[in-house]
Amino acid sequence: MNAQVQERLPELLELAHDRSESGRLALASKLADLFLMDDVSLTAREEDLINELIDLLLKAGSSTVRQALAQCFADTARMPRKMAMGFACDSLDVAHDVLLNNPALTDDDLITVVETKGRDHACVVAARQSLNEAVADALVTTNDLQVMQIVAENLGAKLSPRAIDALAEASRLAQTLQRPVLERPELTQELATRLYWWIAQDLRRIALQRFNISAGQIDAALAKAINEKLNEHILERNEDAAMGRVLNWLEERQAIAPRLLPQLLRLGHFRLFNLALGRMCHLDPPLIGVVVSETGGRMLAALCRALDIDKATFVSIFLLSRGSRPDEQIVHPRELSHALAAFDRLTPALAQDLVYSWRKNPSYILQHQDELTALEA
Repeated sequence: MNAQVQERLPELLELAHDRSESGRLALASKLADLFLMDDVSLTAREEDLINELIDLLLKAGSSTVRQALAQCFADTARMPRKMAMGFACDSLDVAHDVLLNNPALTDDDLITVVETKGRDHACVVAARQSLNEAVADALVTTNDLQVMQIVAENLGAKLSPRAIDALAEASRLAQTLQRPVLERPELTQELATRLYWWIAQDLRRIALQRFNISAGQIDAALAKAINEKLNEHILERNEDAAMGRVLNWLEERQAIAPRLLPQLLRLGHFRLFNLALGRMCHLDPPLIGVVVSETGGRMLAALCRALDIDKATFVSIFLLSRGSRPDEQIVHPRELSHALAAFDRLTPALAQDLVYSWRKNPSYILQHQDELTALEA
C-alpha cells in the first residue's frame, strides 16, 4: 500500500465513523486531497477503498457534504466516471460544478442527464465550454427555449444541421433566439433567407450583409413567410384580436398590398381580408364589412378602383369574397356583370374621391347608395 495512503488510513477511518456534518466535511476534504495528489499513484485496492468512503459520503452525507465533495472533483478527469455521474444526477447545487466542468463525463453521460433530469441540469450542460454535436442535439430537442438559447449562445458548441435547423425554426417565434442563431457559424444562406422575414428589422440588415441575400430570394421568402403565418393562425381566423396581431405583423413587413388580398381570401381569412382592406383604404372594419357583403359588388368595385387594382385581380377578389356570405357562396352571373360594369365605369380618380367621401361621412355607406346604384344605369 502506498505509504501516504497507509499513513492517513487511520485518520480516514476515524472520520468515517464521525457522523457529524463537520466530520463528513473533513472526510470529504481529506479524500479529495489524497485522491488528487499528483505524486500519489493509487493501487486498485486503494482506489476501491477511497471509492467506498466516497460512496459513504454520497449516501449518508448531507447536501452540503455532497456539494463540498463535488466541488473538490469538479474539474478533474481523475474522478471515476461512476462518481461523476453520481454527482451529475444529484440535486443541482451538488451537480452544478461537475456538470459544467468535469471532463470525466462522456457524451452519453451528458445526454442521459439531459434526458432524465430537468431544465436546470440541461441549462448547465448547455453552458459547458465545449459540446459535441450529439449532446447539442439532445439539448436542442428538449424544445425548451431557455436551454436552446444557451446552446445558441455557446460558441463552443458544435451544431449539426439538424440542431441549427431546429434552432432557426424556433427563432421564428422566439425573439431571444434570433440574434444568437443569426450569429452561429453553422447558419447557411438558405436558413438565413428562410428566417429573414421572421427576425427583427435590425437583424435583417445584418443578415443581408452577412449572407448577401438577393432581392429575388427576399421576395420569395416573403411570400412563403406570409403563407406560413396565415396557416399558423387558421384556427383563429374569426378572432379580431388575433387577426389584428397578424395584420400588424404584415404591416411591419410592408406586405399589406393589393396582391395580398386574393391570397387572404383563398385561405379563408375573410376577417383578416376585411382588416387589411380597411387599413389600405383607411376605413373602419364595420364599414368594410358592409362594402364587401353588399349584393352586386358595386362598393367593392369602387374600393378596388381607388386602390388602382387591375380588373383581373378585382374579379378574383369579388368572387372569392363571396365565400364569406353565410347564405350563399355561388355568384350569379348577373351579379358579376353588375360588379364589372361598376368597375369599368369608375376611374381611379373618381373612385378615390368617392372613398374619401365615405371616410369623411361613414354614414353614407349605410344610408346613401344611390350614386353607386346609378352606375348600373
